Amino acid sequence: MKKTAHLLLLSVAAAAVASCSENTEFEENLPAGDGEIRFQARTEHLARRSDITTNTLDEFYVYAYTGMSSIPKIFMDNVTVTKTASNTWAYSPLKYWPVGAVDFFAYAPEGRVGSAGPLEPVPYSNYGSDKDLIYSVNTGNIGNAGEQNAQVILNFRHALSKVTVNLSSTNDNLTVKLTGVGFKNLYAKASFNFPRATTAPGMQTDASTVGNWTDLNTQYQYPIFMAQTLDEAIDLTPTPTDLSNTPLGGPRYMIPQPLRYESEGSGADNCLVVMCSVLDAKTGQKLWPNQNTPPEDFVPGSTLQDGLLKFALSSSNVTEWKPGYHYIYNVVINANPDMGAIDFGTPTVDTFVDVETNY
Repeated sequence: MKKTAHLLLLSVAAAAVASCSENTEFEENLPAGDGEIRFQARTEHLARRSDITTNTLDEFYVYAYTGMSSIPKIFMDNVTVTKTASNTWAYSPLKYWPVGAVDFFAYAPEGRVGSAGPLEPVPYSNYGSDKDLIYSVNTGNIGNAGEQNAQVILNFRHALSKVTVNLSSTNDNLTVKLTGVGFKNLYAKASFNFPRATTAPGMQTDASTVGNWTDLNTQYQYPIFMAQTLDEAIDLTPTPTDLSNTPLGGPRYMIPQPLRYESEGSGADNCLVVMCSVLDAKTGQKLWPNQNTPPEDFVPGSTLQDGLLKFALSSSNVTEWKPGYHYIYNVVINANPDMGAIDFGTPTVDTFVDVETNY
């Protein structure tokens, strides 16, 4: 039996979601202050669990510096800012505007920036994180004692790439039993560099306002789904199975990185690995893998004798995962009458949508 694996309409397109903004406005009468520094925060919108949005953000952490044009001097050192019941942001002790400009650097969730602070590369390890990571910069702020309760407006960006895998099968004559899915040869460690320009909304095309990743190292095999027994295998249907809903599922927040696929999934290629068996839907007979399947297409050590499929994470349109992008891989596993075709559905790329909250 001949097995072929090909990509059906493989075009990972940077499909920009309409840049609609979900605006929630709060008007409030704040108590009179005398140059107190106050905060306003908003994040770019995502709609899945684990994503940090303006509505779910309830705490962030702030560094502030004066003298950035010469010798930076720390003014706020990893200060916790918490959302109150009245939708204001509080921290303690209060800080007051100094003479000269102040640059603010913020992030969430807790513990993501080390003792060196945001002015140095921030080491980061990711072995399959289900936690979002956001950051914000607002530079050149000068307080005005005549404007009480002046606010620092922080627009947060997503530092990681978000990756979702959907799988389906549309051939009624076959049963595709999915036993495992993972990513191969992706970097698990890197350093994040805060930008030095304000992360204003709608400015992601300006590279100076987007953080970047350097010192990528330590390749890792990321499990997304793994059945321990045949009873735990997933039978694919025409309705895509979102692996986000499986015990080991995502979404996965991954370190942004270049992608390569030069040797059909071997060596250091970055690829999506699918472990499955294909059965006759009526008789239950296993059609693939079989005695004609090359040894390298079997899952090593599998008691279920599953086959192994590898699909490139890159395409002519996408050669890297970028921060703040959501990459959706739609995989359709079918076969032609001679058990040939494994079809890869059309991948799409969603951009994050801004969520703006004005006080």
